[in-house]
Amino acid sequence: MTQANFETSGSDGGAEFLRAASLIMRTLGHPERLRIIEYLSPGERSVGEIQRHIEISQPQTSQHLTRMLDRGILVCRTEGNKRYYSITSPFIHKLLGCFSECQEKVASGEWAFLLDIYRESYEK
Repeated sequence: MTQANFETSGSDGGAEFLRAASLIMRTLGHPERLRIIEYLSPGERSVGEIQRHIEISQPQTSQHLTRMLDRGILVCRTEGNKRYYSITSPFIHKLLGCFSECQEKVASGEWAFLLDIYRESYEK
């Protein structure tokens, strides 16, 4: 397995990358936001479509979308009285790919320890 090596000194922006990536990951650190991003991965969707898919209230959906829009994770366009959201960058699609690979490993049992860690943290 490869070990991550983030260079945080020098002029290459390593520290800046870590701060930006951390902000994005904190923003995506909500299960419903991850569900929204996953639903948007094939392409643009309206607020109503998103809200129906994730089955939470319209105000909650809008709050999540606004937070991700403000953080540069999503873009929005308006057509008439409808708003359509889509993912802004290949970086977000890459994160989704990583999550998907990890989910497959958990489902196969290879990384079942992750569920144990989750359960233990919520049983305390």
